Amino acid sequence: MSTPPDPTPAPPAGPPAGNPSAPAPPPAPDPAAPPAPDDVPLGPAGEKALTEWKTRAKTGEKALAEATARLKEFEDAQKTETEKLAERATAAEQREAAATRLAVASKVEALAVGTFEDPEDAIGSLDPAAFITDGVIDTEAIKTALAQLLERKPHWAKASGPRVPKPDPAQGPRPGAVPGDIESQIRDAQAKGDWRTALSLQNQKLADLK
Repeated sequence: MSTPPDPTPAPPAGPPAGNPSAPAPPPAPDPAAPPAPDDVPLGPAGEKALTEWKTRAKTGEKALAEATARLKEFEDAQKTETEKLAERATAAEQREAAATRLAVASKVEALAVGTFEDPEDAIGSLDPAAFITDGVIDTEAIKTALAQLLERKPHWAKASGPRVPKPDPAQGPRPGAVPGDIESQIRDAQAKGDWRTALSLQNQKLADLK
């Protein structure tokens, strides 16, 4: 009687063939489950510290805003005061300049009265600022300027009274001249701008009428 062959033993249960050492994949997340929190809970003490920090931060921000506002108000006030000082300084300079012009004009008028027919001509022709030296009116400079002004504009000179001009072939009375000749000579002198001669002729005309 023959012996039957040994039956093949069944393989033991284990991981699938391929990579016996690979770990099993994690289970898929459940979409309905709530997400895990990112931060670890602080606990009562941590929550209290966080609240205090937020309070201090808000207090600091408020204090900084108030300080910035006060600084701006101070800067604005300083700027306004500076502008006021600048305006006062400008006004003072203008008053000083006006007083200087008036003082120089008065001096020019006093010095021009004896030599100018109309002192206003001298006042309007001279620059007051040119006669101030270290805050003092330069009288000698005014006298020099007045003399030079009369040299340029002799018709502004003051007449020394009625007097008969020296005979002149070009102008002036001729022997046997009629009164109409003086009138024409006056007109000619005025047309030439020779007011000094015209004034002298007019004075002579008045003297002849007496």
